[in-house]
Order: sequence, then C-alpha cells, then structure tokens
Amino acid sequence: MRGPNTKAFQQGFLKNMIFSLQACSEFCISSSASGGAAMMSLQQRKCAIKSSANIAMATARGGRARWPQAVLASSSSPSRRPSKPSSSPGKKKKNTHVCKKIVRRCLHTRRRWRAGTGASSLARTTSTTTAMIGSREIARRLVRKRTKVLRKMIPGGELLDEISLLHEAVDYVAHLHAQVDVLRRISNAVQRG
Repeated sequence: MRGPNTKAFQQGFLKNMIFSLQACSEFCISSSASGGAAMMSLQQRKCAIKSSANIAMATARGGRARWPQAVLASSSSPSRRPSKPSSSPGKKKKNTHVCKKIVRRCLHTRRRWRAGTGASSLARTTSTTTAMIGSREIARRLVRKRTKVLRKMIPGGELLDEISLLHEAVDYVAHLHAQVDVLRRISNAVQRG
C-alpha cells in the first residue's frame, strides 16, 4: 500500500494518468477514422480528464481499500456508473427548513427549562431528562443522515459498516488531496512551458 504523499504514489499516479489520457486520445482518433468527429468537445475533454484522473488514482492506490475497486469497476462499464443526482433548489430549501426546525425546537426546549425556575426540582429533572433524550435523538438522526450522504460520496461505500466507511473516507480524501496536488503541479508545468 502506497501512501498518498509518497513519491512512489505520485509517480504511479502521473504514469497512469498519462497512459489513461493516451488511451482516451487513441479512442478519439479511432472513432474519427470510423466516421466520428475529428476533435473532442470541451465537455468530452473534461470528462476524459476526470475519468483518467480517477482511474490513475485508483490504480496507483492499489491495496485492499474498497474505493479503488469501486472506481475501476464503475469506469470499466458505463452501464454501472451511478447517475448524478439532480440538485433541485426545492429539495435544498426543504432540508434547510427541516434543520432550522430542529434547531428551533431544541432551543425552545432549553428556554422553557430555564424559564421554569419556580417549578420543583423533580419537574426540572424530568424536563432535563426529556431534553437530553430529545437532543440525543436529534444527534442520532443527524449522524444517520450524514452517514447516508457519506456512503453516496465514497465509491463502494454502500456496502460498508460505519467504522470501515470512516476509514475508507479518510483514505479516499487523502488520496484526492494528493491527486489535486499532482494535477496542480501538471497545470503549473504546462503554463510555464
């Protein structure tokens, strides 16, 4: 297993990136020879660079992590690629509204408890216990929602338990950071030369 910050990973990533980009350009040339368009559109270039970078990162990573296997599996057959969810502004507003409701409800419960200074200590203990149970349930819901989102973000995350998912997420993010670093270096070198 090569770490994302090692020179071996970065060299392997760069080598695999070049091979993958060459394969994309050869595919474009062969499709133009068979009657296709001679040049790739800007959108096709962006897609080719992104998929080449993902494939290069996954092959350079290797090892026993699941996300490289999921990236390579999704890139090998277009029918297995997950479709990107459409981001509708209505859904975002709804989620924001629900979160605001949860926060208001939590704050309202605390204010009621503070306002009840004349109540007996038993009533305070009961309301404190109820507020703690409510806040625990809110925290559990938030953790479940965030775990669900994380499962969608990490390739192959749908099949993992929570602890493995967190390990994969840390590994994936570290390798994404290394990928950005190498691509930034490539961009700087191209701009200079």
